[in-house]
Amino acid sequence: MRAIYIKFLVFVMFFTGVVQLKALDFAWEYFRTIQAFHIIASLIITLFLVTPFIYQHIYKFFFIKKVNSINGWLLLLIFFLLTISGLYLFLAGNRGGDTFGIISFNVHLYGSFALILFFIYHVLQKQNVQLSVVAMLFTILNPALSHAATDKLSLIETDAKTGIYHNEDFTNSAKCKSCHEEIFNQWSNSNHYHMTGSNPYYMVMETLAGEVEGQEFRKWCMGCHNPSALTTGLSKTTHPMQGNIVSDELFEKNAKTLVESFKSQGNFRLEEGVSCVTCHRITEAKGKGNASFKLSLERKKYAFEDSDSGTGHWFSEKLINSNPDAHKKSYMDPLYKQSKYCASCHDEFHPKTGMKIVSTFDEWKKSPFNNQKDKTKHKTCIDCHMTNLKDGKFSPLKGTSTKGGVLKDDVKVHYFAGSNHFLSGLKSKTNEEQTIDLLKTSAKLDVDIKNGILVIGVTNVGAGHHLPTGVADFRELWLDVSIKDKNGNLIFSSGKLKNDGNIEDGSRLFQKVFGDEEGKPVGLLFWKYKTLLSDTRIPSGERRVESFAIKQDALYPLDVEIKLNFRIYPQWVSDAVKKVFPTLPNPPVVELIKVIKEFK
Repeated sequence: MRAIYIKFLVFVMFFTGVVQLKALDFAWEYFRTIQAFHIIASLIITLFLVTPFIYQHIYKFFFIKKVNSINGWLLLLIFFLLTISGLYLFLAGNRGGDTFGIISFNVHLYGSFALILFFIYHVLQKQNVQLSVVAMLFTILNPALSHAATDKLSLIETDAKTGIYHNEDFTNSAKCKSCHEEIFNQWSNSNHYHMTGSNPYYMVMETLAGEVEGQEFRKWCMGCHNPSALTTGLSKTTHPMQGNIVSDELFEKNAKTLVESFKSQGNFRLEEGVSCVTCHRITEAKGKGNASFKLSLERKKYAFEDSDSGTGHWFSEKLINSNPDAHKKSYMDPLYKQSKYCASCHDEFHPKTGMKIVSTFDEWKKSPFNNQKDKTKHKTCIDCHMTNLKDGKFSPLKGTSTKGGVLKDDVKVHYFAGSNHFLSGLKSKTNEEQTIDLLKTSAKLDVDIKNGILVIGVTNVGAGHHLPTGVADFRELWLDVSIKDKNGNLIFSSGKLKNDGNIEDGSRLFQKVFGDEEGKPVGLLFWKYKTLLSDTRIPSGERRVESFAIKQDALYPLDVEIKLNFRIYPQWVSDAVKKVFPTLPNPPVVELIKVIKEFK
């Protein structure tokens, strides 16, 4: 049951109890009706509605979200005393000579006022956000100022009257599965879902950011990685990993845990990375990065759409399917086809220094893919990252996005293929293949030997941004070179992995490296970026040349093998994460291109 109904029912019990006070001197015909109603209603409400709600509330916040509210436990204690005293008064009465009856009456009377006061305070007190009642009232009276509570660590704006949503304002993505099963499965195995608690790399980085910069700084991460949690008042990401054990959710397919928890607990399991509602209820996108979008959960709802019962949910589906226009308009917007929509999170800057950490959208704007003059050559983000691939080529998926829906020539898939094949591949080989196929369309190699110099050209032919894009040197793209002489002897080698998994020194990598104020590499602390130490990445449509000297006495013909390799996380990053989660497997090296050529 939604919290708003519980609040109303608690008020009904309080009101019908208070009006029985002798001081109000109600006429008997009204008094007896109110008395009977109070007793019957309180019994029914307490046993069948409030008690189950309290159980679910404790399960959600104490066991799942790990929120331990002293005020909440006091509220529970008062409610327990009211229930016991009320049952005693109903069963044994208060005839004046019974000490327990007198105590029960006073506990029930004054406890009711205490319950209401604590209840109001508890409702106003947002999780993990210590707000005074005065400050909360000010926020309610000034909703336009509410989103500033993030202190600009995140640029998310909401239309919530208090600036913060209740988690039941969101629609759990598992609910969408009943009509959009294929798209749900694609999303549930994608990195857009596994961006938070079930992602060990993210959890280590958010925790590190909080320890180094102060816990409030976590919000900078959460704006894009965990927006539903941030907009419901949480200031840190909770996660299902216990101790140093990697969560089963990292490996399970089709969000099994999320679906099961939705069936049993409704919207209690809120944190879903970038959920269906998060993307499909964005009403404005400024394209600045750092979650610079407006999220609106206000929409037209069909009858019983918020019902927690299976019957109510089934009935609401029938109403939606019979006339889905309002539903479609609520969740689709022409904005979603524009690249600036994706830029809300795929550009990133330090909230205080303004240093640009991720520039994917800016890179696209300057690329040949952004061709406003020739629409046949113009490609937006979704043209590459939400178009199906088959046999290594873009092959728009024909089908329906909804069960029984209209047949479409190009259903936008929700694998969200990008570069992180590793984490999605732990759950779904299809998701992994889509990402690797996309990566393999990004570049081409050309090889030649001129005057004893091996010349290798790497051209960014398929990415509408730098290759690679993203955070600093957290992506590895490099050349693996081997040269053998006519006798099969290896005379030159570069780009091999050392025994510890790191790439050997002197290898040719395509990456950017951030430095701090002293010009030292920032390592894991990428937000400490002050100076750019190097940037050897390849802009869209451009070619980068790498040269290697061949020893003069080499015996021809020479067999040259060139590989363009990619690894989603460098070994030194994985090693840092594995100190916390030692059972995490290492991400593999992916061979994007291989060229074998003989030179005589």
